[in-house]
Amino acid sequence: MNLIYKQLPFIKGFIISVGFSLILLLIRIIKTDSVFFLFLVWNLFLACIPYGITFLLSIRKIKNIFFWLGFIIWLVFLPNSPYILTDLQHIRISTLQSVWFDVLLILSFAVNGAIIGFTSLQMMQELLRERVSKKATNIIIHVTLLLCGFGIYLGRILRWNSWDIIQNPLGILSDILKRFIFPIEHINTWSFTIGFGGFLMIMYHFIQQYNKNRQQ
Repeated sequence: MNLIYKQLPFIKGFIISVGFSLILLLIRIIKTDSVFFLFLVWNLFLACIPYGITFLLSIRKIKNIFFWLGFIIWLVFLPNSPYILTDLQHIRISTLQSVWFDVLLILSFAVNGAIIGFTSLQMMQELLRERVSKKATNIIIHVTLLLCGFGIYLGRILRWNSWDIIQNPLGILSDILKRFIFPIEHINTWSFTIGFGGFLMIMYHFIQQYNKNRQQ
């Protein structure tokens, strides 16, 4: 119950923010008579799954084996949170009259995805510190952010999604292994991964620093 009360202000604020995004989407649908950007709702739903996982893991003490199983599932879905930023590529279909509204629309969903993702990451960081050292936790968090960059590449460029781990595990595993076995041949993969992973690290460090300053 303490966790619920602690998270309640965030949840209320997040719901309001998502409501704003949905209003923008509704306005665009009415104005353009097009439901093209409806996929943003699904993408934001996927972005919320990691938060749901960390929320459940935080409610009560669970055995390590179940925690690490939850961690793996969380890690698989986490890239969905920053992934929405790449939906800005769809601006190319916008008309001159709608382009700035579409930028606002996509960014509102992307910011919500990033917020819920970073919040989930902070919660997972606290859970990890209960089980491993602070140094190990920091390493895991930084590796996780790099893996998010890789996950975004898999989703945006190779068009895999989180469900494919169950539906087509051999296919996605084959694409991943090729990039690890022949890294030079897939330099664009690692440039993309390091670029997005580094960006996420910088953003997360800014958030952590802000939280520290607020607590002082």
